[in-house]
Formats: sequence, C-alpha cells, structure tokens
Amino acid sequence: MTHCQVLDLRYNELTVVHAQAFSVVPNLSVILLDSNHIHRVEPHAFTGLAAVRMLSLTGNRIATVVSNSFSHLSGRRQLCSSALPGNRRSVK
Repeated sequence: MTHCQVLDLRYNELTVVHAQAFSVVPNLSVILLDSNHIHRVEPHAFTGLAAVRMLSLTGNRIATVVSNSFSHLSGRRQLCSSALPGNRRSVK
C-alpha cells in the first residue's frame, strides 16, 4: 500500500480525519474525501504527505479546523473545499 498515489474515499461515512491518518500511505498525490460526514480535521492529520498535490474535502460539514491540520502538505497545489469553516464556524 505504500506505493498508492491516489486515495478515493468519497461517499463514505467518515466523520473525523485523525492525526497521521494517512501515514501508512506516504506517497499519496491525490486524496479525495468528498461527500462524507467529516466535521473535524485534527492537527497533523496529513503529516508525512509531502507528495500530495490535491486534497478535496468538498461536501462535508467541517466545523473545526485546528492549527497544523494542513501544515504538512508542503507540496499541495490544490485544496478543494466548500466545507471549510467560514465566518459562522470556528477555526482554532
């Protein structure tokens, strides 16, 4: 599984992206988490994923994004999300 580059978890019932959730697949370049029930992205959720170019979280209910949730995505070129917290939601 360490050679996997695209992870498509769209349309599941995921609720939280936990710290180091993808550490067993360090070569990912695309992560699709669209249309789940994600409401929280924990700190360091994407630690060790320097190759990620696209992360999509569209269609979730993200209420909280904690500091350092996306900081380890240094290679990221595109973050797609209409679900990220806006003015009415909290960012910690």
